[in-house]
Amino acid sequence: MTKDYQDFQHLDNDNDHRQLRRDSQLREDLLALRQNFSNFTVSTEGQVKALSIQGSSVGRKMKTVESELEKQQKDLSEDHSELLLQVKQLVSDVRSLSCQMAALQGNGSERTCCPINWVEYEGSCYWFSSSARSWTEADKYCQLENAHLVVVNSQDEQKFVQQHMGPLNTWIGLTDQNGPWRWVDETDYEKGFQNWRPHQPDDWSGHGLGGGEDCAHITHDGRWNDDVCRRPYRWVCETELGKAN
Repeated sequence: MTKDYQDFQHLDNDNDHRQLRRDSQLREDLLALRQNFSNFTVSTEGQVKALSIQGSSVGRKMKTVESELEKQQKDLSEDHSELLLQVKQLVSDVRSLSCQMAALQGNGSERTCCPINWVEYEGSCYWFSSSARSWTEADKYCQLENAHLVVVNSQDEQKFVQQHMGPLNTWIGLTDQNGPWRWVDETDYEKGFQNWRPHQPDDWSGHGLGGGEDCAHITHDGRWNDDVCRRPYRWVCETELGKAN
C-alpha cells in the first residue's frame, strides 16, 4: 500500500468519525429540543388551563357582583317608592288634621278635606283596607263610611290604587250580580274605563264554590278579573271630598 493511499484512507476515516460525531450531536440536540418543546407545551397547557380557570372564576364573581348590584338597586328603588308613599300619606294626614281643626274652629263648617287615614286624590277620598272580606261585606263597610267601593275611571286612578294596595287582590265596585256589569255609583260601565285581563270576565264556574263569578277585583298585575263574590280580598272605599265620616 502506498503512502499516498494510506494518507487518503486515514483522512477518509477521520471524516467518517467527524460525521458520526456531528450526527450524534445533532441527535442529542434534537432530543433536547424535543424535550424542551414537550416541557414548554406541558407548561403552557398548564398555564392556559390555570388562566381559563381563573377567567371562569372571575366571570362567576363578576356575575355574582352584577346580580348583587341589581338586587341592591331594586331594593333601593322599592325602599324609595315606599318612603315616598309614606311621605305622601303623612302630608295627607297633616293636611286632613289641619282641615278638621279649621272646621272645628269655624263652628262645624263643611269639611273640604279627607279624614285621618283617608287619602285625597283628584277630588275624592280613598280608604285602603288592611284586612280581607267578601265583596258584599266590603261594600257594606264602605256604605257605613258614607262611601262606596272604589270606581276606577282612568288609568291614572288605576295606578293610584295600585300604588297604595301593592300586588294584592283588591275588590272594586264593579259587579254583575243583578244583571249586566255595573258600577256601584251608576257610572256608565260600557263607555267608561276598563282594564280586564285577556279573556276576562269569563264567569268561570269550575272553581267548585258554586255559581259563577259576579264581582270584579284588581289582580297582582293591575288587570281586572271576575271572581266568586264571597272570596275574602282587600278592598278600597271611595267618596267625594268632604263626605266621608
